[in-house]
Amino acid sequence: MALRLIEVTSVYMGPVLLTLASIFLSLAIFCYFSVFIPFHYPSEEDESDTNWTFGYITQMIWSLYVILGVLANYYFAITTPPGSMLDKASIGDHDNASFQDVLLEMESFTELPSICKRCNLPKPERTHHCSVCKRCVLKYDHHCPWIHNCVGHFNHRYFVMFMTYLFIACPYYVSMGVGPFMLLADEETPWPYRLDKSLVAFSMVAATVIGIAVGGMGGWHWYLTLTAQTTLEQYNNNFMKSVCDKKGDTFHNMYDFGAVRNLQDFFNIGPRGHYPWYTALLPLRIPPIGNGKKFEKSGRGFVLACNDDDDGDDIV
Repeated sequence: MALRLIEVTSVYMGPVLLTLASIFLSLAIFCYFSVFIPFHYPSEEDESDTNWTFGYITQMIWSLYVILGVLANYYFAITTPPGSMLDKASIGDHDNASFQDVLLEMESFTELPSICKRCNLPKPERTHHCSVCKRCVLKYDHHCPWIHNCVGHFNHRYFVMFMTYLFIACPYYVSMGVGPFMLLADEETPWPYRLDKSLVAFSMVAATVIGIAVGGMGGWHWYLTLTAQTTLEQYNNNFMKSVCDKKGDTFHNMYDFGAVRNLQDFFNIGPRGHYPWYTALLPLRIPPIGNGKKFEKSGRGFVLACNDDDDGDDIV
């Protein structure tokens, strides 16, 4: 009953949280350019001053880069399907495939994948059923109501980079807002900006709280990325590690090729990828390596044989 309540809540809360996130981002951006920038670079300053001009231009370029990184990756994470067994990912699109296409694709598997008892479709490695979306998701990480979508093979990169840019933006936003925040607290000094004081104060408090929360969650997901794990796999790997420790064995994650190579796989860059390394720093829509149904293995350790009834119920 409790699980069903969580599922229903997640379905209906998704659009609400998306709206709240959009409102806050819009407020923060408007506040930044209408209050914070004018506070640090007042129009009455001598714009012919080289230092003023250089500082202003540098500030604007950096600000626009971070804002674009936040908005673009958030949009990509929301709008990019995470991947399912019926995606024609191998030919570069996400149109629904026929069941015959699925059967033909299964011929390339060295071992037949298990069958999901809910979807009645093949469930390849690293695929799990999301009880909120009612489908199996390739390389399932978790269901996130803040993007009203699952985090899986095709949008995992965007989710991680959204949190990364947001974590960079929040402390920078707060540092830029300290001066205006002190000004609004001074009742004797008139408030020279159109935006109401309460909205500026709210944005500062919200940015602080979000920065702390996203920092912790983002750090966790970077750890998973560097170790080639998903959130669900990490729980299973920890269990298997404890079992191996009791037997005096060493557990190895078969998908782990080391931090550098894991990053190359995750961002589709470097000698193993298809794009230059600097694209990892740009808010571009870049597909991951592979179709999400078969993964290269390091040749050591073993792959966890998860129960066919497992559900991807992690919601973050």
